[in-house]
Amino acid sequence: MRRILLALCLAVSLAALAGCSSNHPITKAGEACASCHSDGRAAVEGEAVDAALADATETGLTFTVGSGADKVYLCTVAVADGGTIVPAQMRALTADELGAVTVSEPGVYALCTGEISSPSSITLVNATESGPTDAVVKL
Repeated sequence: MRRILLALCLAVSLAALAGCSSNHPITKAGEACASCHSDGRAAVEGEAVDAALADATETGLTFTVGSGADKVYLCTVAVADGGTIVPAQMRALTADELGAVTVSEPGVYALCTGEISSPSSITLVNATESGPTDAVVKL
């Protein structure tokens, strides 16, 4: 009986860890979290945002993206409860468009690769008017 209980605990722990490795799906621009989550989740502000965005690459409003991916999604960013990054797609960039990416307004953006439903990577960019104009964001 003890072995069965131990095996069950191990299986539950591994299932929980598997959920930790996946990124949040890319949402449609302007879509609220409550449209996907019945518990009415919402983006948060304050310390959770600061902690989640601490590793963002600082750039100017134009930057270069270094990626071997065929397509990269440029997204705006919200931060959900617990610091989860929630990307909202602005546009899809093809490999030809990665040389010089320009955003119209300062802010935090996400560059995502992989499938929309489960991005394989999310890299954050903090684009500012005074940021470096020669920044290269590697994915």
